[in-house]
Amino acid sequence: MLLPKIYQEPMRVLEQVEAELRRYSSKAVDIEIFFQSYPDIQMSFPHSNMDITKEYLDLTQKMGKGESACLAVARYTHDIVASSNIKDIQIYCQDHQIKYLTTMDILCEAIKRGQLSKDECNHFITKVIAAGSRLPVSEIDLYSC
Repeated sequence: MLLPKIYQEPMRVLEQVEAELRRYSSKAVDIEIFFQSYPDIQMSFPHSNMDITKEYLDLTQKMGKGESACLAVARYTHDIVASSNIKDIQIYCQDHQIKYLTTMDILCEAIKRGQLSKDECNHFITKVIAAGSRLPVSEIDLYSC
């Protein structure tokens, strides 16, 4: 819910990413509230752009649909990708000069803009790690923003 408050710039969630998010039944209510609160954030995949569509189909052979859609669109629109799945996107982004934000980048920006405290970030980091995801640090002070 904080992303649109942290980043004032227009933000979009591609339909493939939305579909992946909605598969998390434990977060279904939160996700529904998010999209109801920010209806303009939803974005259809630009199927009419053959370069993007071809790139998307190629990428889905190597990674998930959400990451593939984001990377294909960003490659041809010069948008910024936000992802917690650095393992899948980092090399592709570097190869194609795509800017990307990590979970840690977003937490740093949230602190900078006064949307989260360090304690709130640490709580978030603890929850993410406990859920089985990987982050480079166990607390925000150990990360160089």
